[in-house]
Amino acid sequence: MRVNLKSGKAKGKMVRRMATSIKFRFLSGEEVAADLISKIASKIHEKPEDVAWFLEVKSIMDKLGTGEFLKSAKPEPLETSKNVQAIMSEVRKSYKKFKRIEAKMKKAGLV
Repeated sequence: MRVNLKSGKAKGKMVRRMATSIKFRFLSGEEVAADLISKIASKIHEKPEDVAWFLEVKSIMDKLGTGEFLKSAKPEPLETSKNVQAIMSEVRKSYKKFKRIEAKMKKAGLV
């Protein structure tokens, strides 16, 4: 349908028609973030909690790259009951998971 938008009457009708067909959904920031994370997760076929974890780790890595953490970081002694091999195993799993999600997000054009 072609409409002469120079006419004020035609503009008014079109705006009213469009306004009645559009539904606005007001969300809080938390709801928007959760919705985006779930949409990204479904797009790349991952769990939403894994996507949230990836985004959190990615932001920490970006902060480390800029030196933001170095200014405020104070080393704390690490006390753990796990042996080094168990810790290294967890690190390897997390690294593989990070790289897998990063590759999927790059393929989808999100990173």
